[in-house]
Amino acid sequence: MTMVTFSSRGSLKLVRAILFITLLVQYLRPALGFISGVGVGDANNIRCLEGERQALLEFRKGLIDDYGRLSSWRGEDENKNCCNWEGVLCSNQTGHVLKLHLSGSQDDGMQPFRGMISPSLFELPYLTFLDLSSNDFNQSHIPKFIGSLNHLKHLDLSWANFSGPIPHQLENLSHLQYLNLGGNDLKIIENLKWLSHMSTIEYLDLSATNLSVVANDWLEVVSHLPNLKTLSLWLCDLPPLSQSSLPRFNYSKSFAPLETLDLHHNQFVHIPKSFGDICTLRELYLSSNNFNGQLIELMNNLSGCAKNSLEVLDLSENHITGSLPNFSIFPSLKNLNLSKNELNGTLPKSIGNLYNLKLLSISSNNLQGVISDSFFSNFSKLRAYLSKLDSNARKVSFLEISDANISDTIPAEWLEDLPSTLMDLNISSNQIHGQLPNVLTKGLNGLAIDLSSNRIDGTLPLFPTNLTFLNLSKNRFSGSISSLCKINAQLLAFLDLSDNILSGRLPNCFMHWRKLIVLNLAVMDLGRNRFSGKVPAWIGEGLPRLFSLSLHSNKFAGSIPLHLCWLKDLQIFDLSLNDISGTIPQCLNNFTGMTRGGTSSVGIIKHFIPYSYYNGITYGKEYVDSAMVIIKGSEHTYSKLLQLIKIIDLSRKKLTGKLPSEILSLSGLLALNISRNNLIGEIPQMIGQLGSLESLDLSWNKISGEIPFSMSNLTFLLFLNLSYNNLSGKIPLSPQLQSCDAFAFVGNPALCGPPLTQLCPGEETPNQSKPMEDGLAPCNNDSERVKIAEKVSDAGMTTFCLARDGCIAVLKAKRLIRVKYVAATGCSRQNKCHNLTSVWE
Repeated sequence: MTMVTFSSRGSLKLVRAILFITLLVQYLRPALGFISGVGVGDANNIRCLEGERQALLEFRKGLIDDYGRLSSWRGEDENKNCCNWEGVLCSNQTGHVLKLHLSGSQDDGMQPFRGMISPSLFELPYLTFLDLSSNDFNQSHIPKFIGSLNHLKHLDLSWANFSGPIPHQLENLSHLQYLNLGGNDLKIIENLKWLSHMSTIEYLDLSATNLSVVANDWLEVVSHLPNLKTLSLWLCDLPPLSQSSLPRFNYSKSFAPLETLDLHHNQFVHIPKSFGDICTLRELYLSSNNFNGQLIELMNNLSGCAKNSLEVLDLSENHITGSLPNFSIFPSLKNLNLSKNELNGTLPKSIGNLYNLKLLSISSNNLQGVISDSFFSNFSKLRAYLSKLDSNARKVSFLEISDANISDTIPAEWLEDLPSTLMDLNISSNQIHGQLPNVLTKGLNGLAIDLSSNRIDGTLPLFPTNLTFLNLSKNRFSGSISSLCKINAQLLAFLDLSDNILSGRLPNCFMHWRKLIVLNLAVMDLGRNRFSGKVPAWIGEGLPRLFSLSLHSNKFAGSIPLHLCWLKDLQIFDLSLNDISGTIPQCLNNFTGMTRGGTSSVGIIKHFIPYSYYNGITYGKEYVDSAMVIIKGSEHTYSKLLQLIKIIDLSRKKLTGKLPSEILSLSGLLALNISRNNLIGEIPQMIGQLGSLESLDLSWNKISGEIPFSMSNLTFLLFLNLSYNNLSGKIPLSPQLQSCDAFAFVGNPALCGPPLTQLCPGEETPNQSKPMEDGLAPCNNDSERVKIAEKVSDAGMTTFCLARDGCIAVLKAKRLIRVKYVAATGCSRQNKCHNLTSVWE
């Protein structure tokens, strides 16, 4: 035992004071929220502070939780400890809430929230981490009060459907190290001066923000961020960097820590030499710009000290010309992407000196020559994306021979000789024909196979059981698809069998593929065999993550199973051109994916489908969704705008009964087509609640009654077809209805009023020279009708004339094209509008 003695009365007073403080802390510990332990976490022992718990409950009130993620956020005693709540992390020293991780990213297995950000976050004074990315805040502005959370070190509001200006109050976040506002519809009003106050920032992402007003000032501002390591400004409408306007400073010092620079999808025409002076630069992304010079000139601008550090260089999807230069001056290169340019010549042997190269992409150029085994002798780390490759490259993990104009069959021996290390086989978009040899399971461990857009025929062979991605679309495969049931149900995430002539019933093994995100079984060839039987109910039970269900142009029969209403995320529901009968389910209002607007200002839906994890890196295949849909009577394929598309197409079947009123809750619906059925009853009186509707086709049914006046509230309506029903009465007067062609109403004998020539009882002949009440001027007897399509001119606005009703202006927006009526003095024979006097709201 150790004995401590004190020799003075003052020391005794000190001991008494220490004992008193110790007892006081023990007494106040519950109130102060102190917990023993180290670090953040161990929520089982932490008790959160009551004021912060109430702030979180208030914050939850502003969110719409469609998926029940916040079910633990409750006030009952058993759930009172907010440190146990989903997404909340507290300090185990003070009990203060430090982190809110509420991302809606589906790539992380999460589901998005909707709603608004409550100011109650201000009651979390010690919050250091806030992640609300990949949610839907309905084009609201970023709250200014976030700038008062001055302890924040990490702020992620990316891909959350924000709009408007970036609040300058963010400059108060002087401790911020990570800021991601990318993927929204934001803009800069004046300048980026607010950024200059963030001296601690290490990661900055303003992608998809309109920075055109700041011109070259962005470079000046970010150069004064002494700790910046990653800068992402892709799709920011940045103009070309002129040498005279570039700020004059030492780039090697100003950008001392910069490692990653992402400027793809802008308007640059050359690489500034100053980029080559950033000695720490490791990754440079410049794809999809306007580079059009010789490749060697562009590379010379990177020959400063950056040539020693550069590991990733992406110049794909430009207009770069010339031959491939000597890349050996970049000894650290691991990934080199020059695909989709206008390069010519042969592949130089000097590229074989890049010993660290893992990925080489030179597809979609004009290169020629022979690539032999010796070429790969130094590429022990190479994952090859080449347009042509010898099958003896035994360590290859990725093989892409897409869009290479190959017109041949696939020899069985070629497939058998593929290396066992191969994870991704892509030979899509060629003219490969003949049958697929039944040898894909022999020695091939391929986890992603893409054979789409060829002419391969015959029955489906056996595929490797560990597939996560399989694309066989746009071929001529026929027969049953039951062989796919051998694929591991726990792995498959993507399956596209569209545009083939497959037949038979859908096997119920599909219901076990619970990770399946994309299922496309549409068959477009109406003259060939198609899938038959009933629409499987297990699609609703077993594939809960589907956002697009397209079974059109088949031979499905029976009724629409109620289980399909379980697909809450569904945005495209297409069962058209089948033999389906019965009534329309009333439960379609469960499609909550159609009750809200788009969740992304850019509108691109990307899925990252992982299939291997090696050396700390997750390898996978990125897929950008696309879908063919019929809108306004014509086919359209969407990819960039797909996230904004909400469509129900139940046309050309044998449906009976009434149009259920529950469908009116789908406020985000853009197109509804139930034409060519046997529906009866009236059009729901409140159909105007479908405020986003752009296309409505109820033609060729037996619908009766008057056209509801609420239809005039469909201000975005571009296409309307109510023809060949039993409608009666006067067509309501509104710009939306009178601007339609009379064809939209024909076949209803008891219907009257403009645009039909049949007058209603008691009405006089209208004065055709008199402008309509909405201000539209008549056209000068121009009989041509112009279809209004999604395509718009590069200038941003295109005008169309419509016979009888004046002009329409179509604006190219960051969401689906919207129209507003424009007053005009008339239309010319060339369908040009004159003297536009009213434009956009």
